[in-house]
Formats: sequence, structure tokens, C-alpha cells
Amino acid sequence: MSAFSEISSFGEEWKGTTNFKVMPVGNYVFTAMITYISARYGTERENCTVQIIRNGMQDGEIIIYANGVLQAETHHLGFTEKWQTYDFDKQNGALVVTGSSGKMGGAYSVRILPSGQVPSFL
Repeated sequence: MSAFSEISSFGEEWKGTTNFKVMPVGNYVFTAMITYISARYGTERENCTVQIIRNGMQDGEIIIYANGVLQAETHHLGFTEKWQTYDFDKQNGALVVTGSSGKMGGAYSVRILPSGQVPSFL
């Protein structure tokens, strides 16, 4: 399926749940438990605010706001369908981003699962 279809399925799963915000322009803003798996760092987990753009030229972009061990200097925290693959996991409602880069030591996956906590900037 396309990245846009995967994001739409993810949004439909979580709309209306506690602290999953759909902004007036359609963007999703929420806090999620991020499980980041990479060859370079192994498995890391952190609670982060996430924004998924749902309109215009940036539709489909995912932004994870840095927190704890997940920092832009060491991890990819911005994703686009041009460079990554998106999959909606129907089993538990997670959005899974996969890619490969030298920065992460090869293949990596990022599991985004809304946690119901208030986003850090709302």
C-alpha cells in the first residue's frame, strides 16, 4: 500500500482517542511510545511528541520531536515517503517506518504507538 494509505489507516484507528489531536488543517499531533531499532544503537524506547503532516506539499511527512536518547544529532527523526517505507500494523495500531542509512548503521525501524499522554507543546 502507499504511504498515504498507511497514514490514513493509522489516523482512522486513533482519531477520537485521548490526546490524539487532529488540527484544523488535518495534521495529527500526539505523544507516542517510540521504539527505534537500528544496527548502530540496538533497541531504544522513548516517549516523544509526534506530528504527521496531512496536507499540501509536505503531506505524509512525520516529525518526531527529540526527547531523551532520541536526538536529531544521532537519529533520523524526520521521515518522508520518498526515503522511508510506512506500514500500519493492524494488530496493535502502530505506524512502522523502515529505512536504511549510514547514520543508523544500516537498516532501521521506528514503531510509533500513541500513548494517550498530552503532547509536549499543546
